[in-house]
Amino acid sequence: MATTGVNPSIAALEQAGFASWPAAEVIDDGAWHIRLAPSLPYKRTNSINCLDQTDGKNAEQRLASAIAHFKTAGVKPTLRTTPLTPQDLIKACSTNDWSRPYSESLVMTAPLQSEFNHGAFERFDAPVPEWIANYKALTMNQDIDGSAITSTLKAIEKPVHFFQIASPDQCLGVAVAVVQAKLVGLFGLAVAKPARRTGLGRALSHAALAWGADQGASTAWLQVEADNRPARQLYQALGFTERYRYAYRSFIGQ
Repeated sequence: MATTGVNPSIAALEQAGFASWPAAEVIDDGAWHIRLAPSLPYKRTNSINCLDQTDGKNAEQRLASAIAHFKTAGVKPTLRTTPLTPQDLIKACSTNDWSRPYSESLVMTAPLQSEFNHGAFERFDAPVPEWIANYKALTMNQDIDGSAITSTLKAIEKPVHFFQIASPDQCLGVAVAVVQAKLVGLFGLAVAKPARRTGLGRALSHAALAWGADQGASTAWLQVEADNRPARQLYQALGFTERYRYAYRSFIGQ
């Protein structure tokens, strides 16, 4: 099996993740990145992140400042913990004012394989209204602000591609691929219930990763919730292996 690729650093994968799903506002405090998107109820775009495990100086004071930014924006303060999160910051959140870690997810990587193929899918280089409607129908609560998700999708750094396949009656599957440097990220993969376990998710993944290879990427990456066993099995079958994990802690104090 012909493959290419490198083992990217955790920091590179984190940066690719930020660029691939941008927040409306980012406040930097050293290596701490406070990401805010009040119109979207996503933890990743409303969280405190850090890219340097040694940047824990004055953690309690800086955490209090970050909490203030969240409160001003009307968003619940949330810490996203990765292997790069300083121990001093984790310690500052290990109080009764913060929840226990939850929503554990895996970041997985794979070398791109020459066997990935494009398949017969509709492809767009921008999030057209039809694709956004299908994406919402398959992946999200319909009460989510449509203009906010549209703005987020349009803000993704190019190159980016949007994939879908539909029957005469409904959309059967969607996916997003984003290339950052030599990395192609696979996002938003969703398959309608009637089409699950038919190989469509695998085919969509192939198409997205084949497009990424065409853009010069050599390594694929994605994020998947730890308890999503079917998705993990699919990605493992495609050659993905775990690179690291992350989880969240929410502020529950006053």
